Amino acid sequence: MAIWEKGPGIGAGLSSFWKDQNFANVSNGIIDGAVFGIIAIPLIQKACSVANLPPEVVESWLVTVYVGGGIISVIMALYYKLPIVGAWSIPGAMALAQVLGNFTLPEMVGGFLVAGLIDLLLGLTGTVKLLVRKIPGAVMMAMVAGTLFGWGSKCVTSFKTAPVICACGVIGFVVCKKFLKKIPAVVGTLIAVFVASLAMGKLAPISFDFSIAKPMFVMPTFSFKAALSLGVPLGLLVVCAENMQAIGVQIGIGKKPPVNAITIISGIGGIIAPFFCGHNCNIAGPMTAWAGSDDCGEVDKRYVAAVWCGIAFALTGIFAKFTMGLLAAIPAEALNMVVSLTLVGMIIGGLSDSFGTGKFKFASFASFITAASGVAFFGIGSAFWALVAGTVVALVLEKKDYDSMVSPLD
Repeated sequence: MAIWEKGPGIGAGLSSFWKDQNFANVSNGIIDGAVFGIIAIPLIQKACSVANLPPEVVESWLVTVYVGGGIISVIMALYYKLPIVGAWSIPGAMALAQVLGNFTLPEMVGGFLVAGLIDLLLGLTGTVKLLVRKIPGAVMMAMVAGTLFGWGSKCVTSFKTAPVICACGVIGFVVCKKFLKKIPAVVGTLIAVFVASLAMGKLAPISFDFSIAKPMFVMPTFSFKAALSLGVPLGLLVVCAENMQAIGVQIGIGKKPPVNAITIISGIGGIIAPFFCGHNCNIAGPMTAWAGSDDCGEVDKRYVAAVWCGIAFALTGIFAKFTMGLLAAIPAEALNMVVSLTLVGMIIGGLSDSFGTGKFKFASFASFITAASGVAFFGIGSAFWALVAGTVVALVLEKKDYDSMVSPLD
């Protein structure tokens, strides 16, 4: 069994890249990378503030994970001609924010490095692929719908604080979906919320600092405590919360995901990034869902969206100072509307593929509700526990369905 699954190759991807481009996959890809790039910056800033890290470390962390994630996007999307997007783990940053203050910078880097080694080992041994074969496809898709549900629900909760901006976002979405079908709905939403924010005076002055962020090298120090507190949870979060979502997205659009390669490249990114203060570079779940959504056009050309997403994502890190200034200027509700309305199609698809098959109904419900809860046990996020809950319920209550299932990887 080949550890790194074979794809068409980067040469094949490059040869078809320019002719496969259209307004839908290019615009969605750029907006995907830019929007997620902007809204995720505060999570790293929060983690760094907990550890009282100096500005140069924050700058290095940002440019490392953003550029690294962008490179992974370009490599994986072109090699496999699939909408696979690289970035960094948002759940990982959120989890780290709670404990980073307990470690020195070299210890922190050592803990991050352990996480990368764990992911690389899981990929090289094929362990992840063996596990995925044991999970019903309906349970996998219910997990994708559940994990994206939190992002999707922000189009409702944001109405509480910015009803006019959110209403304009919905109108922009509906107009494009119903009347201007050649224009991706996300473009209509983005234009609508921006115009509404501008008209209401909600856009703050933008800091136009285009200086390039610089990485700094840090030699790691290994400690058992950091390995357990940072390395193990982060390594599992990358595989269980990020990679599994991306794998589910590929299955949802009718493709066979390169499970081992997704895990291996996440491990490689998780080994390189720590030396420059980054917590990891890996395949990203929600961003892959966007690039794989119906709004990006024909399935076989959605890899183009992933490539442009990676380029835009990398640029938000290279020009991190400008990106942070832009973040401070745009209302959070405006960005929330863009993200949530874009993921609606993938959520609907996940629910259809899980509950619409007539099988694994209880297992799918267990998976969906666990993923949507956002619960975490032992530092491991809800995506992992959703797969565990769904598979266990299938074995107990729907054994006939389980015994007759065909793995989505076969």
